[in-house]
Amino acid sequence: MHPGEDWTNATPPQMYGHVLRPDELLARAVYSSAPPDPRLTRWVDRYWSVRWEFADGEVFHTSTLDDPSIHLTVERGGVHRTGTSGAGVWVTGPVSRGRFEVSLTDTGGVVGVKFRVGGVVAFGDRDLGAVRDRTVPARAWFGERTPAGDLPLDAQRAASVLDAWLLSLAPREPSGSASFRHALEVLESPDVTSLAALAERTGMSVRTLQRLFRRFAGVGAKRMLVRARVMDAVAAIDRGDPRSMTALASDLGWFDQPHFVRDFRTITGETPGGYAERDRGVAP
Repeated sequence: MHPGEDWTNATPPQMYGHVLRPDELLARAVYSSAPPDPRLTRWVDRYWSVRWEFADGEVFHTSTLDDPSIHLTVERGGVHRTGTSGAGVWVTGPVSRGRFEVSLTDTGGVVGVKFRVGGVVAFGDRDLGAVRDRTVPARAWFGERTPAGDLPLDAQRAASVLDAWLLSLAPREPSGSASFRHALEVLESPDVTSLAALAERTGMSVRTLQRLFRRFAGVGAKRMLVRARVMDAVAAIDRGDPRSMTALASDLGWFDQPHFVRDFRTITGETPGGYAERDRGVAP
């Protein structure tokens, strides 16, 4: 699904709908991204990095919504989240319990690989459910071939090293990946608002879709469908979309306002009106 017209140019397009209130992060930290080697673009979306330097005792909280994607990150400095904190090389699995919270302190940085949804299985057909809502040491996945922790914390400088590492893993397409990608493409259509509609448009049974999404995304198809629409709503609000909340909900496929509010709150922890009020000073 795609948000409407872009009303601003300051925020990288890929942050809309993924980072909550991206302008707040960009005002406090340096963000960079770089594309992968063309031989990897089927499975890897991009490389990204964030660097920051805060005063002693200062804490900055940032929240992301994923779609969901698997991330490998090299982290140094003041990075804190539930279960894992500080320097290391990590794999973060699909998020299924709302937003992903990170607190930044002191001086530090992160450089990461954002795999396309379903793309990570080309580098090893693992059980994504085992890392759902978890961050684990990357060595648990990649063993001794895990990237070094001294990787440059800048996406553009690290890109060539990450390219070489990923290509050395000899990625290959597992069976079922073409069907999963087709389902993802259909999911982009704004008129696909239910699992039944997705099944009809793809020609697959609901059971087949559920199996594909569990294997390649690590979360259920219905959850991902709702998340995709909420991410579109978040992106629209952050871009300054002039539509009312009622019109926005209707245009994105919700049939009534209470369901829109419920789904939005489930994914973001806030109501649409509350998010818009804090985000751009518009009354709910």
